[in-house]
Amino acid sequence: MRIALILTLLALAACASPQERCVRNATRELATVNRLIEETETNLARGYTYVVEPVPYRFGVSYCTGRVNHVHACGRHETEYRRRAVAIDGALEQRKLDTLRARQKDLLTKARPAIEACGVPVIGS
Repeated sequence: MRIALILTLLALAACASPQERCVRNATRELATVNRLIEETETNLARGYTYVVEPVPYRFGVSYCTGRVNHVHACGRHETEYRRRAVAIDGALEQRKLDTLRARQKDLLTKARPAIEACGVPVIGS
């Protein structure tokens, strides 16, 4: 089932027109900056952010070999990842947001000619 889903998604991705691929390539960094702006605004609104931390744990029983070639039971180590809320420095986040917005403006200016070169009219230009 998982392989079928992956193949379907790959087929759909291949269906993008050359024009769509051109625009996506021209605006890739802008899309990243837009996501970071949204995330930073959310963090400022709630006053904290989330960090993802690895948490090691023992899972099940495996068979291991020792130094003298005997087999014994031992635990298998796995890593789980958990989100944890962390307070933010509001002033620092605001400076980060201001920097991201300035970068967004710069990228928009640079993206317009690239998008137009893809054959897509840019609204508001």
